[in-house]
Amino acid sequence: MSKIVVANWKGKITTEADAVALARGSDREGMVICPPHAFLDDVGAALSHASLGAQDYAPDLAVRGATYVIIGHSDRRREGETDDVIAEKLALAVSDGLVPVLCVGEVRAERDLGQTHEVLKRQIATALSRITMGHPSIFIAYEPVWAISTTPGAELANPTDVAHTIAFIEKEVLHGGYPAVVSYLYGGSVTASTALGFLEKKDILGLLVGGASLNEKEITTIWQQAQEA
Repeated sequence: MSKIVVANWKGKITTEADAVALARGSDREGMVICPPHAFLDDVGAALSHASLGAQDYAPDLAVRGATYVIIGHSDRRREGETDDVIAEKLALAVSDGLVPVLCVGEVRAERDLGQTHEVLKRQIATALSRITMGHPSIFIAYEPVWAISTTPGAELANPTDVAHTIAFIEKEVLHGGYPAVVSYLYGGSVTASTALGFLEKKDILGLLVGGASLNEKEITTIWQQAQEA
């Protein structure tokens, strides 16, 4: 079974023409394209095979054609978004019929202090606490902040260590009894040269890709690896 690739363009695309060109070049089944909010309509119109996603929750996403939404990304947590705000956004996204991609992960200081599991447990428990009915599909993306390229002194994450951490997350979700169908992604400065190591892990069902998603050749290579994993 092929795995999913979520392309998070962040704010790097600044013109409609560039957004449409990149969308057309990335338009493949199994891709989720998440452009800046201003370009949702243009990118949605350019896609025939990929799914349209958003970088953060907004009430108009479903009517603008989005089917996925990234929630709790490390950039927003760094800007002060709290676990409670993330929980509210996730519940609203589920209510709107969207598929949330919930980002969780520890910063370097938390990892160095041995607090990774404690942090992940808190983030997951709070985020999923407001889902009270139904069994919506949710992706949880493990996004260790210390592995993101924009973090000073960023390190490459080891795929085996990531797989163990995702196994812990899965265990917490199962023990929590949350009414959701959850799948797991990895995000942390994934590139064409590192993607396969994560995709080969059976419990990692896809990738959340940041900077590499802005390069058509790079994201195509990652997508091809996901199809073969």
